[in-house]
Amino acid sequence: MGLHISLDPERIKQLIPETVYQYRLAMFFEPEADDVMISTFLPQASDRQEVLDEEITAQNMNLDFSEDIHGRSGEWSGGADSKRIDYRAMVTTKSIQYEISKNLTIPLQYSDDLQPYLQQTADIPIDHPEIKQLWSEIKPANSRNTLEVATAIYQYIYQEIETVPFKGLTDSLTTMRLKSASCNGKSRLFVSLARLNNIPARLVGGVIMKPGRKKTSHQWLELYIDTHWTPIDPTNGHFGLLPNNYLELYRGDKVLFRHTSNINFEYYFNASNKRVAPSLYRHELSNSEKLPSAATHLQAFGLTVTTISLFLLFPFCTLIITFLRNVIGIKTFGIFMPMLIAAACVFTGFFVGMVGFVLVLGIAYIGHEILGRFHILKVPRLAAIITLNNVLFLAFIYIVDADTSIEFGMLSLFPVVILSFVAERLHQMTEESNWMELFKVSMGTLVTIVFCYMAFVSVLLQGVFSLYPETYLLVMAALIYIGSWSGIRISEIFRFKSLFSGVNGRIMGINSRNRDIIYPHNSKQMLKLASDKLDTKELLNELQVPVPTTISVCRLYKEIDQFMASLPLDRGFVLKPNNGSRGNGILVVVGVSDGDYLNASGDRLSLHKIRKHVEEILSGAYSQSGSPDSAYIEEIVSQHKVLNDIAPYGLSDIRLIISNGQLLSAMLRVPTLSSSGKANLHQGAIGIAVDLDNGTTFRSVQKTKVIEVHPDSDKSLIGISIPDWEQVKEIAMKCYRAVPLGYLGVDICLDSKNGPVVLEINGRPGLEIQNVHKTGLYNAVTDSY
Repeated sequence: MGLHISLDPERIKQLIPETVYQYRLAMFFEPEADDVMISTFLPQASDRQEVLDEEITAQNMNLDFSEDIHGRSGEWSGGADSKRIDYRAMVTTKSIQYEISKNLTIPLQYSDDLQPYLQQTADIPIDHPEIKQLWSEIKPANSRNTLEVATAIYQYIYQEIETVPFKGLTDSLTTMRLKSASCNGKSRLFVSLARLNNIPARLVGGVIMKPGRKKTSHQWLELYIDTHWTPIDPTNGHFGLLPNNYLELYRGDKVLFRHTSNINFEYYFNASNKRVAPSLYRHELSNSEKLPSAATHLQAFGLTVTTISLFLLFPFCTLIITFLRNVIGIKTFGIFMPMLIAAACVFTGFFVGMVGFVLVLGIAYIGHEILGRFHILKVPRLAAIITLNNVLFLAFIYIVDADTSIEFGMLSLFPVVILSFVAERLHQMTEESNWMELFKVSMGTLVTIVFCYMAFVSVLLQGVFSLYPETYLLVMAALIYIGSWSGIRISEIFRFKSLFSGVNGRIMGINSRNRDIIYPHNSKQMLKLASDKLDTKELLNELQVPVPTTISVCRLYKEIDQFMASLPLDRGFVLKPNNGSRGNGILVVVGVSDGDYLNASGDRLSLHKIRKHVEEILSGAYSQSGSPDSAYIEEIVSQHKVLNDIAPYGLSDIRLIISNGQLLSAMLRVPTLSSSGKANLHQGAIGIAVDLDNGTTFRSVQKTKVIEVHPDSDKSLIGISIPDWEQVKEIAMKCYRAVPLGYLGVDICLDSKNGPVVLEINGRPGLEIQNVHKTGLYNAVTDSY
């Protein structure tokens, strides 16, 4: 990049943002005949204004451009089915100001090309007695001095002629007689008096670009003084000055619109300003520039400027998301979904885009809830919700004002984007009442959208990546650096804040676990085996490692009826997804009452609800990869009395951490009513530290809070001796030998009849055990190799 700047030093000037105006002219009409014609003047490049981009929409109409000394015009022709013309332009303008010398004398003669600007017309009389009489009353002492004459005319018209709203064409005489007129009458009177004094003068028409919709154009004039045309606006008080928000459309005493009669013609102007990156719009190479910008190359493929800017900044936004996830630790709905939402907001505006996002998300959620009650399968359900969103979107388009300035291009992608990444997970979280996690993920998604949006609309970033595409190498380097960084995420500083005081051992975060431990020591083959619970159970059975008995397996939708028929009618059971994680999708049935099954919280579960849950599992709703999954039923473990006395609300289990064949840590996970009977710490279960030597509990934590008694049963959680502890450790080591992962977690529960049984093997065990033990794992894990 430094070499690029040194070779092409002038290019860096294009990084300076440029303020442009977005000018819009909308015309509406209702033709009564087969032929209709509309003509108007359009912005034209000049010394003080430049047209950077144009967009014209006129269905069923032909367009012809023409240019002459009066300006550039467009003429549309069409038939009875022609109803609307929409013209948009992005223009740059600059203010100009001329100082008229006090010593200039009005010339006696001019060249032939200036003669038209000295002639009188019906609306701009010169020789009329009243015009001459007025001049005799206001003329200065030196009527040959250019500045004094121009000043005398200006002061009279600006101060003595009242400005009134436009009501139609007003000629010079009418303006003088009424002493009131709109801009066109005041300018015509000025031109009459100037030409009377042999100063070439011409009318100029255009639009004052101010925010908001309006129907009024504007007229001012120019005097030919000392080889150039000097602008004067006697309506708004500008003498020799033209502000930068004046857009010139034509020169001369012309009308802005010409059209077929009796077509109920209506129109309005609209204007706004914004800052843009010059490199996105200026594609002509200067003499000093060696290479065209990246935007120039992309423009050749017919891409719009907005699309180009998004394309250029997608890699940088992926860097933002990577930083927020891997360094800050922010969670979102989908990894890159916030970037797509932010891109859509660039088209619609941030607040409109976010409202659209929330509305479509709400529709998706409601549709998901309603269709789910009818037991519609996942893929057809998502397809139906996408269709519903599209129908509602089309209905909105029909209802909304056709003149709206909102661009809906990317907004139409919202249903697909949101439903693909958000609706399913949102519904899953609400069903599990995981409100805190839902809030955190929602806020993380919003924050990420905001940062991506700020990047997309950054004029500086647009210019940098357009002018210096080698900047992508810096992005790539940053991504590789973050990907190779094993440090603690900022969110983990808060998560493990209690460990920073008096902690034994370095804290292991997600980054260090994945990069330093799992990637080098856990093979993909073994990870795949560990994630497949049915294959793991089969392998453990062969090695005579005790596991809960599998009652039935359902791998295909056509097997659901047979699978439902295999449900035990007289006892509890556990319904699990084969490739689930963190306890998601596990349905624990503890008994039967009046024909309904009961879960750990005492809620009734109908056969319809259980069948729906099976369908969700098969669709991949709880699968780690999101791919279609299998469901299976296994015998519910009759929990050991020691643990059942503490927490009879569900099944407790023991998590043991093994690294390179060494048993490093263990904790007892005890369910609560708030965790719905699941031993999932993130859902409210209690983690209790276990002494590896004797199997005695010594510290218990529930959601970062240290406790000593169970919040529901009031039973003490400290000093519990885990039954069959030596056997538990032996079984854990057998699991390691069966599935030789370098770093793994083994979940074991205690059955009142069969003793310790293995629930599952986890190839990516969580890190919360560090908070439970108040001890970091990193040193212990790395020392085991």
